[in-house]
Amino acid sequence: MKTISVEKSSAIYFSSEGERNYFYNKAPSMKRFFLSITLVIVFSNAYSQACIPVWVDTGYGISPDTIINLPPAYVSSSYTAIVQFKVPDTVTTDLYTGPINHIVLTNVDSLESIPASVPFYFQCNPPNCTFYADSLGCVRIQGTPTTTGIYDLIIKVNVFITNVLYQPYEYTGYRIVVHNPIGIPPVSQTKFDVSQNLPNPVTTKTDIYVNLEHAGNFSIKISNLVGNEVFKHTIEGKKGINTVNIDASQFSSGIYFYSVSDGEKAMTKRMVVDRK
Repeated sequence: MKTISVEKSSAIYFSSEGERNYFYNKAPSMKRFFLSITLVIVFSNAYSQACIPVWVDTGYGISPDTIINLPPAYVSSSYTAIVQFKVPDTVTTDLYTGPINHIVLTNVDSLESIPASVPFYFQCNPPNCTFYADSLGCVRIQGTPTTTGIYDLIIKVNVFITNVLYQPYEYTGYRIVVHNPIGIPPVSQTKFDVSQNLPNPVTTKTDIYVNLEHAGNFSIKISNLVGNEVFKHTIEGKKGINTVNIDASQFSSGIYFYSVSDGEKAMTKRMVVDRK
């Protein structure tokens, strides 16, 4: 669970002179505000609405953080990420401690800067992108990129201290990285899942992506076509997507099977080594 520090904007907005007087006479002025929500990145096939709120964690904070970040995108492949969150009901900063009423997502800047055959956009549930304190919500980000690159995003929100008194904030650190197409299905981020190795066939090195429901050790075993084990390794994994780098330069050309297990579940897939 991580807390994001968000940058203060230059102004606070009021709906009436009464609200202005109340804020300056009764409430502390705010210079900085730490907003904690929980963002859990999952893929979804829900087409009837933007997304379905799902809460899989406890407390408030951000998961994954900006180090793990958003899932990657691939050129000419449809991209969908669902951002899940729970809004805190109170905040504590150096200058303000108290409840909040709701948060409004106003924009995700830089989505429009990603070159795309289907432009990137976001949708919310609730549709008005208004998320009340201690409630669940989600945001769907979608598009089809055409150019590789790293595209940094700027999340803009209005944080309402009362029903009418708010202050706009923006924070950075999240990005969408677009890679060349790889021709494999996305890895589920809602259950234990293992990707096809990339690239496949492999000549020297290849990557396997493993999604864990919880942090913990997982093992990977590689066997040749007749069942002889040629590789075995145990990895300390984190919750979410883990990347396993395999050096196949010592393998002979042929068909292999790799099996990944978290101790409770296991998946086996085929890998082709082509030494040429």
